[in-house]
Amino acid sequence: MLRKSSVQILMIIVGLTAACTDQGSPTAEPGPSSNSPTSTSPTSTSTTSTSPTSTSTTSTSPTSTSPSTADTTTTTTTEPKVEVPTGILAVVPTQNREDPSKNQFQVQMINQTRDRFDVIGVQFVWEGFTTSPTTRDSIIVGGQTIDFPVPFPGAECVGDGTIDTMPDAATAIVKLTLEDGTVQEVPVFDVWHLARKLYLDDCEKQMIESLVTIEWADLHEEDFEGRPVTAGSLRLTRRSSTQTIRITAVSNTIPHEFDAVNGLLNGSIIELAAAETTAETPIRILESRCDPHALAEVKQPYKFIAQVDIGDGILRSYIIYPPREMWIPMRLTADAACVATGQVVFVGDESSSA
Repeated sequence: MLRKSSVQILMIIVGLTAACTDQGSPTAEPGPSSNSPTSTSPTSTSTTSTSPTSTSTTSTSPTSTSPSTADTTTTTTTEPKVEVPTGILAVVPTQNREDPSKNQFQVQMINQTRDRFDVIGVQFVWEGFTTSPTTRDSIIVGGQTIDFPVPFPGAECVGDGTIDTMPDAATAIVKLTLEDGTVQEVPVFDVWHLARKLYLDDCEKQMIESLVTIEWADLHEEDFEGRPVTAGSLRLTRRSSTQTIRITAVSNTIPHEFDAVNGLLNGSIIELAAAETTAETPIRILESRCDPHALAEVKQPYKFIAQVDIGDGILRSYIIYPPREMWIPMRLTADAACVATGQVVFVGDESSSA
């Protein structure tokens, strides 16, 4: 009897303890989702690189000189999120992984109405850039999201081409030409800030190209250490710049590896001194990876990104594409090098070769 009473008392104590614990630590309410509604999310993962959140930190200290009483306040500023209203036909610019190499982006049509649109033409219109009309033969029904690829025409840079003078992306529209000949103006919501990025990147590219021409020269195949490689030079030709221009690094791509034959000199691959009009340095393009994924890479195999200092000490990214007529020969050379060096691994053979 005593044991039974003790067990009952113990159960009561445990129950009270659990109840107190639950009251002291309530379950947190789930915060609002930072994701866009399902209907507005682009299918491309490459768009996640344009996150709308930026953070700045400012410190304020009281007039007291005592370090023990100093107070530091951190202020976090979050850029307002662009929301797509419900119940309308709307556009969100997006970009898939292969789009940059095709010099295009996607006009993502989001139809949250009950209407049907028989589309025969699409045009993105904005003061920052306007595409040429693109012919379509598509139907957008209520509740449907569909992507239309359109060519990127290059930015119409306003002022100095920076964000301070950039036209408001909220003024962009897409003109849909319908089967009956009418034109519907659809509002654009730059949720992923892609229109802004395309504009700013291209304006910076135009600024660099107004100062200097950066290019590959005399690309050809030659033998290096028993396998074929693409050789040539990296050339700088002065345009309007009067400053010393340097390239400090050039990225690899999945199938290709950049090799500066002379290495770095004072931290630079190549330097165009203020008194010079041209400068060249020898380079090689070697095979980079020979695994099945690399051998199948066709989306951005020629996107070599250089870090350029135009004379102000700031490194800016600039893409150096080889001449298009060299793309296939360069790729065949890299593939032949993989074979010559015995690095080719076929799908299914990875474990046996380990």
